[in-house]
This record gives sequence, structure tokens and C-alpha cells, in this order.
Amino acid sequence: MELPPLMRIPAEVRLMILEYLFDDGGHKQLQIRNAGAGKLPRTENRRRKRFYTLERTFQRRCYETTYRLETEGVNFCASVMRVNKTIYEETTYLLYGRHTFDFGDAIEAVEPFLSDLTPQSRGLIREISLYKRGPVPPYDNDRGEWQSVCRFLENNGSVRKLRLVVQGGRPITTWEGPKEFTAADLKLLFDLKHESLNWVGELARIRGIEELEILPDVQYCPPPSSTNMIIFAALSASIERGLTEFMRTQLCLPL
Repeated sequence: MELPPLMRIPAEVRLMILEYLFDDGGHKQLQIRNAGAGKLPRTENRRRKRFYTLERTFQRRCYETTYRLETEGVNFCASVMRVNKTIYEETTYLLYGRHTFDFGDAIEAVEPFLSDLTPQSRGLIREISLYKRGPVPPYDNDRGEWQSVCRFLENNGSVRKLRLVVQGGRPITTWEGPKEFTAADLKLLFDLKHESLNWVGELARIRGIEELEILPDVQYCPPPSSTNMIIFAALSASIERGLTEFMRTQLCLPL
């Protein structure tokens, strides 16, 4: 059987054509988010996994959603991927092997998104970005979702670089108690199984991470009025130093 014209041209030239059809607009980081409430796509050529999540509002309504690509200015001709096996392999690398996938605080979308991929495509994703919400009110605790995503990545991920944005709070006035934790302080809290560091233990289950980038997202908050809030304030002040060092130790990464 005679090969179609696209398959007869040199692979290097074909790759140039495919790069044109998979134009990321210069975005090496692709944002994956949840579709809003009531905004599920009506029709899809390939059905995406759906899941339930809570609104980030005071109402806290639960609604069915799915993941979506939120990055603007990209144009991916996904239908080309169905031409044949060779084209599929070449385009999956362009799509999954060349980009970081940023899930932000939509961490419940990680498992459905990765589960919808073939093992080969999933194995091409080497870098993801996640947002870790604060462990106390009013920071919308994500304990259950965080545990689920870490355990899924433990068994199904191939992530080598993790970019983690950690939410913190800076009290508007000074407070009584510790102002910042060292890595040794955090190790003690962790060994005592303090709930503020449970998420670090879940993260440490993910093996194979070779590079860790931690960024703070610190917002002003009321003065601490409880032990947990005092610990949260001190932990927030430690993100760039003590927490980063402690987490690198837990993941067996060089300091």
C-alpha cells in the first residue's frame, strides 16, 4: 500500500509541519483548570472524565465539572493525532513532552487529566505546577484533594520537576509566639504529626522528583487567635527558607 504524502516526506520536515499545527503561541506552560459550574462542554469528540468539586465561594456548592485548557493564544489541531500511530507519537511529544502543565489550585483535575492519557503520553509529562492552599480557615483547606493527587502521582506519575506555589498568611500586626521556623523546627512538628505538615508527608510519597521549586503566595491575614493560626503564620514566614530546606530533605534532594 502506498504511503500518504505526509508520511513520504522526511521526518524532520513533517515535524516542522506538525509544529505549525500545534502552535503553543510561545507558552511553554499550559494552564489546566476546572470548567465553571454549569459550563460543561455539550459535545466532545473524546469524552473527558468528569468529577465533582466544590465552589470557591461561601456557598460551597458541589457541582460536576471536567478539566479544560485555559491558556489563551494556543492552537492545537488535536484531530491530526488520529491519523496514524506515527503521527500520534510525534504529536504527543509536541504536546506533552515540551510543556509544563500548571493546575493551579484545581488539583482535583490532575488525576482525571492524566488518567485520560495513554501510559506513553502520561510518561512524557515531566513537569507540573500545583498550588497548595493554607491548612486553616479561611484558606479553604484542600486536605482530601491533596492526599488524592499525591497518591495518584505516587503510582501513575513520571514527574521529574515539581513547581509548588504555597499559600501563606502574614498577620497585619505582630503576634505572640514563634515568628519563623527552621528546617529542624519543622522536622520536629512533622515527627509530632502536627496536622499543618500532613501535606508534606503526602508529597514525600511521590518518588522520582529530581527538581523542586517552591514559591510563596503570602497574603495579609488577621492576627493569630489560636495555636494553629500562630503556627500557620510562622510557617508562612518560613516558606522560602525553613520549609524549602525541610521539603527538599523529605524528598531526598540536595540542599
